[in-house]
Amino acid sequence: MDVVVAGTGIAGLFLADELSRIGYRVLMVSPGLHSSSSYRAQGGVAAPILEEDSVESHLQDTLRAGDGLGDRERIVRMISEGREILLRLVEEGFPFDREDGRLALSMEGGHSRRRILHSGGVQTGRNLVEYFLNRVRGMVRHVRGYVVDVVVDGGRARGVVVWDGEGIRIIYSRAVVVASGGYASLYTSSTNPDTSRGILMWNLYRRGLPLENLEFVQFHPTVFHAPDGSRILISEAIRGDGAILIDGRGERFVNERDTRDRVARAIFRKGKVYLYAGHLDRDFLLEKYRMLVEKLREYGYDLTKDPIPVYPAAHYTIGGVKTGLDGETDIVGLRVIGEAASTRVHGANRLASNSLLEAMVMARRASRALADELPGLDYREVPHFPDPVPIDLPGRGLLDRYAFVERDGLEITRAVENLEDGIVRLILMSALLRKESRGVHYRRDFPERDERFRGYIVWHRGEWSWEPSK
Repeated sequence: MDVVVAGTGIAGLFLADELSRIGYRVLMVSPGLHSSSSYRAQGGVAAPILEEDSVESHLQDTLRAGDGLGDRERIVRMISEGREILLRLVEEGFPFDREDGRLALSMEGGHSRRRILHSGGVQTGRNLVEYFLNRVRGMVRHVRGYVVDVVVDGGRARGVVVWDGEGIRIIYSRAVVVASGGYASLYTSSTNPDTSRGILMWNLYRRGLPLENLEFVQFHPTVFHAPDGSRILISEAIRGDGAILIDGRGERFVNERDTRDRVARAIFRKGKVYLYAGHLDRDFLLEKYRMLVEKLREYGYDLTKDPIPVYPAAHYTIGGVKTGLDGETDIVGLRVIGEAASTRVHGANRLASNSLLEAMVMARRASRALADELPGLDYREVPHFPDPVPIDLPGRGLLDRYAFVERDGLEITRAVENLEDGIVRLILMSALLRKESRGVHYRRDFPERDERFRGYIVWHRGEWSWEPSK
C-alpha cells in the first residue's frame, strides 16, 4: 500500500481522491464511512466568491474572531486556495444551494457579509462526504477500525496500528496521513462522534510530535440536549437568517450574529435559553432546515413555532498536532491534516465555516507534497510490537466540569493533582498556564485579555514552551 489515511472525513477523502487519481494506492481506515465530524457539519463552507467580497475582508473577520491570535500568512493562503477549490466544485456540479439560479450564500456569526456556501440546507458536510465517497468508490479501499498509533522506525512512518474492536492489526504503507479529527468527545457534552477522543493524537505526542493550543476548545452555542442523551446542533445559519435567542422571560439578551465564543458565554451565564424562529417564514424553514425540523419533531418540538431550549456543547478543537498547512511533521512520511492538526489559522476562536475550508486546503496541499515525496519513500514491514492500546483515556468527563465554557485556576489545579498522564491532563494544564481570557478560553480568575499571553502553548516530550505570535 502506498498511503494509509486515518479517517474518512472531508480532509481524508479529499486527499484520497487527489492521490488515487494520479495512480497511488490509498487505503482509508475508520469505524464507518459516515463516522466523521465532517458528516455532521451543517452550516457550510466560507469563501469570498462574490465580486463585492474579498480575501482581505474574510481575513479580517477571521483575525477578529481569533481574538488577537492567528497566522496572517497562512490564513490568506487558506482563503485564497479555498476559494479556488470551491469554484472548482461549483464547476464540477457539486450541489451547492441556489436561489434564482445563483449560489445562495448564508450569513453566520462573526462574518461581515454573506459568504457561506451550503448544500441541502444544513446538510453541507453530509453532502460533501457523499460526493467524495462517490468519487473514490472503486479506487480507494476502506477498512473498518480505529487507527490508534503509527508505526515509526528510524524517524520514518511505516504504517498504522488498527484496533477493530476485538484485536490489533498492523497495516504497512509507504506513507501515513492522519485525518482522524479532534478530541471534543472527551467532553460528555459534545456534538462530535464518540470516536473523537484524541487517542491517536496522544500516541503521536508519545512518538515525539508536539501538540499545541489544547486549551482552545470551541463550544457551539445552540445545541438541543435531548432527553435520551443525544446532542442536536442547531446551525448558526438559522440565526443568520433571523432566528433569535431569548431567556426564560422571552427577552433577547445577546447579538445572535456575534462570534461563537461570545454567544456561548452569554447562553452559559443565562442558563435557561431558547432559540426562536417562529417569526420566520414557515415554508422557508421547512425548505432550508427540513432536517432540523424533522429531528426536533421526534422530541416534540416544532422549529417553525416553538422556542427550542439550547445550551453550549463542545464542538471543535482548535488545538492538535503542530503542523503547517501542508500537514508536515518531524516524522518522514507522516502528515496530519484537518481538525487533528493545529495550523494557527483559527487563532483563539474559529470563525464559523472555516473548518471545512481548512480541511480541503490542507488535503490538497498535503496530497501534492506527498506526490512529490512518495517516489523517495520505500515500503518496508518492520518488526513492531504495539504498546497496550488505551481505548479510553484518563480523565474523560473531567473536562465538562473543569474546562467548559468558563474555567477557574483553583479548580483546575485540584483536578490535575492526581490525574494520570494523558491528553486530558495536557488540556487542563494548558488552560491553567494561560492566565488570561482570550477567544474560547475564559478564566473567571483572569477575565481580561493579557497581551503578555499573545502566543501559543506548545507541549513536546513532557515539557511545555511558549511561542510568541508573529
